[in-house]
Amino acid sequence: MTSTIPAAGEVSEPSVLDALLRPKSVALIGASRNPTALGGRPLVFMARYGFQGKIYPVHSSAPEVQGLLAYASIRQVPGPVDLALVMVRAELVAGVLRDCAAAGVRVAVVMSSGFGEGMGAGAGILEEIAPELAASGMRILGPNSEGLASLPADAPLTFSPVLDIDASGTRLRPGNIAVLSQSGGLGYAVAQWGAEVGLNFSYIISTGNEFDLDSVELAGHLVDSPDTDIVIMLVEGFRDLAKFAGLGERFRQAGKRLVVAKLGRTEPGARAAYAHTRHVAGDACEHARLFRSCGVLEADDQEGLIDVVQAVAKIRRLGASELPAVGARIGIATTSGGAGVWLADACVARGLLVPELSGPVQELLKGHLPRYGSPCNPVDMTAQLTAGGTVVPALQIMAASGEVDAVALVTSLSSAGRLEHYKDALAELVSRSEIPIFVFSYTKPAPSSIDMLQELGMPWYTSATRAARGLAALTRGAKG
Repeated sequence: MTSTIPAAGEVSEPSVLDALLRPKSVALIGASRNPTALGGRPLVFMARYGFQGKIYPVHSSAPEVQGLLAYASIRQVPGPVDLALVMVRAELVAGVLRDCAAAGVRVAVVMSSGFGEGMGAGAGILEEIAPELAASGMRILGPNSEGLASLPADAPLTFSPVLDIDASGTRLRPGNIAVLSQSGGLGYAVAQWGAEVGLNFSYIISTGNEFDLDSVELAGHLVDSPDTDIVIMLVEGFRDLAKFAGLGERFRQAGKRLVVAKLGRTEPGARAAYAHTRHVAGDACEHARLFRSCGVLEADDQEGLIDVVQAVAKIRRLGASELPAVGARIGIATTSGGAGVWLADACVARGLLVPELSGPVQELLKGHLPRYGSPCNPVDMTAQLTAGGTVVPALQIMAASGEVDAVALVTSLSSAGRLEHYKDALAELVSRSEIPIFVFSYTKPAPSSIDMLQELGMPWYTSATRAARGLAALTRGAKG
């Protein structure tokens, strides 16, 4: 669009983006009477989440849609509309957007595809009306968007099955993490993966082709939002790297974190990215250098993304006003010698340190270990402690030693209730500790153990590599 719309990275008038993030009224243009169709699902989801705003289905011929009074055109909707979901064929979108602008819609979310993706058909549809859309002041998300979910507003404005309570059996709960993704499917997948390890989200926004609003501008708005402390960006390409460069410093000054997963780092990946969302992927090395210089955390894949975000999200439990800088010295307390070795190797591979503990600290630890244990670091508490003993005293000594910057408990949580008999003591330690305490379960955790870890708010992992990656995300100068 023309330059009258704020450039990427600039924060537009807050009330306009608030209409996107917390709409009080929503029109669904192209709403379907079939609740299982893509155009019908948002109505079902909003009902299940209890959206309290006004809902206006727009249908060319039906007098009602899923029990709601319908309107033949957005121009006939009687009240003001904050946000319009546009779900019509690509060739109809330009006319619909003109009508939305004339009706005073604040933000239009174009979920329709067919604007140059794939084999290139429809690439110029919106360009032809860009000047008049810019003059209207209406903002546009998409096209080729999978919509958004605003958890604070109970507004699942999407057809993603992740927001389908009946099909998934779960309801996403509001939290402090926002997802901005050019890929709709991946953006909602992040929320699903994150929910499994106890992460909760504020907003999940699919930006698609980014004709107008893009992930950089939205991140610039969210850095000032009190309900968001961490922003995840899944991007295939940026319009302007210089605009992105200023984001890292803004997040640092706000005590918040920006985590980026950059897709399209190879020639075939870049080719697929352009076909997918019309984004030019750019040079992977240039992006990596920029992320490092801006203090942005980068994730290579979905597991790495969740590992990093889990670490930076749960450390806020310590009560700091901003995310603290954690040193690279890791203390490892393990009930399995081999698993402790594995984690030590994984930590060093990530640029972390596993220092041998001093003589006085080792003497304190010896009082809580069997004679065949080892107090040096990794501290081998041996399997004896899994048979009625407690790991908490050793963890307390290490956390208070001043010789490590984070502690990882390595143990088996495969038995239901394994943590039960020292849960209260562990909870007190976690709440009082000035350094983070992680858990690496070298066996598959029982559901009851996972529930307890979620309740305790501890970062937890099921492989040495993933635990080390989470620990490294908290440090400066370590390879994350």
